[in-house]
Amino acid sequence: MGLLKIIRHTDGGYNYMNSALNYVAFGKASYDCVGSPNVSLHCPHEQFHAVKQYFDKRSGNPLFHFIVVYHSRSAYDAEQAKALSRVIASFFADRYQIIWCVHYKPMSSKYGGVSSMYHAHFVMNSVSYADGKMYRGDYAETYRFLDYIKRITKDPSWTVTYGTDKDAEIASNEL
Repeated sequence: MGLLKIIRHTDGGYNYMNSALNYVAFGKASYDCVGSPNVSLHCPHEQFHAVKQYFDKRSGNPLFHFIVVYHSRSAYDAEQAKALSRVIASFFADRYQIIWCVHYKPMSSKYGGVSSMYHAHFVMNSVSYADGKMYRGDYAETYRFLDYIKRITKDPSWTVTYGTDKDAEIASNEL
């Protein structure tokens, strides 16, 4: 069973967005597993901010942050986790800027009993570069995305959970 964890941190503003981008782009990803289909990893902050400024969408939740905890059958090594992360990011890539990184860490029952060694953090701009619309992340969008993950991993047992950065693996003060 894999786990999709949606991180809700709506009161952190741009400090949280910048910290999350730093963590994903410049943090301690395992095996240099960092990527993006549409953002330069050398300057993700500038690119996220430029889209928000262009569409004058600088208030509200600045990002969509989620963690994908892979089941060991789906991501049995770093290359497989990296390949799956690329495909998962592509779900949003035609409308939203997104970056990801893969970490290697055995998980415990704290994360829903998921037995995994690999998980990926994804940080996505909440403003679409295509038309300036905000990503809502409502129930329908979340479960459409979860169904996509189930299809690409060929595992129907995925679950979704919601949390804040305080109960995630990283807290905003650790980013």
